[in-house]
This record gives sequence, structure tokens and C-alpha cells, in this order.
Amino acid sequence: MLLCVASTDYSSYLKINDLLTLQVPLTEGAPDELLFIVVHQSYELWFKVIIDELRRASRALWANEPWNARPHLVRVVSIEDLLIQHLRVLETMSPEGFLEFRDPLDPASGFQSAQFRVIEFLSGGGRPETLTFAFFDDDTRARLVEASQSPSLWGGFEFALGRALGEGGDLDPLRMACELYREHHSATTSSLHAVAELMMDHDERLAMWRHQHMMMAGRQIGRRPGTGGSEGMAYLDTTIAQRLYPVLWQVRSVL
Repeated sequence: MLLCVASTDYSSYLKINDLLTLQVPLTEGAPDELLFIVVHQSYELWFKVIIDELRRASRALWANEPWNARPHLVRVVSIEDLLIQHLRVLETMSPEGFLEFRDPLDPASGFQSAQFRVIEFLSGGGRPETLTFAFFDDDTRARLVEASQSPSLWGGFEFALGRALGEGGDLDPLRMACELYREHHSATTSSLHAVAELMMDHDERLAMWRHQHMMMAGRQIGRRPGTGGSEGMAYLDTTIAQRLYPVLWQVRSVL
């Protein structure tokens, strides 16, 4: 007896018909709003992939398998390069084009992206005050709490590095990082050094994204207040110096 298995076509597999109904502009006669929606929806889809890759990389490090963390971090950095390009597409909007649909967006703001906050926590650089933001509902806050309590990428790196250097107890991250950068000829320390550089790439790309985002916002709204109750450019200015892994940046100064 032969069983007939229905084939899967491109549209049904990717749910294209459903996907294309999700772009719903709020302002009639504002042609740039479709671009704005598509770029930000794309961000959230890529954030979902980054979150998955960070969890996989973290698990590899906590399992003391840094060589298995590398491909996941390579993918994270590649996606972040793409996200920076997304901002450059948004910069094709003129200020007046953006202002045609900006007001109805309030109080929505990219500041409210829960997935971006999850990325920060899983990377090891999330801030506890994020959990108190009033605009997150209970389900979203529970997800953020879970991410804040999950084994982080930085924690896994410290763990694997301590194991590689034969250390336990209270570890000095800066001293261990310096030791790794001065000597990484074994297979394990070579993998950890590559992971450290990929973590730097990840940190650097987020800094580049924040800077590009600030510059784009300046081109679009100047010093106007941001939507969602933020201070706009004044707030974005404060994010430029944020770093996920200050120890890895400090290593450069003390080697």
C-alpha cells in the first residue's frame, strides 16, 4: 500500500500569505510607513534568531566546549552586520516623510522591544532595571526574568576559561583574560580566544548599531522627544558608551 505524502510548496511552508497581511500602516497617504514597518518587523525576526544562537553558544561554553560556540557567534555577528544595513535603508526616508506617520505611533517605541532586552541578558550585559519597565505586560516581564536568570554567554565564557586555566573559586576575569590573550596555543585556549574575539565583534556591532541608530534618529527628528516617553536623541546619546564586555575591552590596555 502506497502512502501519498503531500508536498510542501514555498508559500505554504513560509506562510507567505499570512506574513504579507502583517504590515498594517496607521496613516493613509504616508508611503514611507510601509518601509518603517517592514524594517522593524525584520528586526524582530532576526532578534529571534540571535536569541536562539546566543542560547546555543552559551550552552556550549557552559558544557566546556568553546569550539562548538564559535559557529553560533559567527552567525550572530553576521546578522548584526545585516541589521546595521537595515538602518541605512531607513535613512532613505526624509524627515518630512517620517513625520507624516510619526504621531500616531506614540507611545510605541523601539525602546519597548522585549527581544532586544533578552539579547542583552543572554549576552551577559542586561540591566536589572529593565525588569521594572511599566510598559511590559506580565507575560513579557516573565520572559525577561527568565532570560535574566538564564546562564549567560559571559558567564559561560568565564566558566570555560577557568576550566581551561585550571582555576576554581573566586576568579579574576581580567587576569584570566590577559593570560588567555598572552597564551592560546592549545586547542581549547585557541577556541576560547576565538570566542573572546567573536564576543568583542558582537559587542562592537551592537555599539555600531546604537551609534547608527542615534545618527538616523538625528536625521529624522533632530532633538524632538522620542515616542514612548523617551528623550529621543538625548537618551540615545547615553547608550553609545554601553559595552557588554568591559573586561575584554580593558585587556587591550593592560597587555
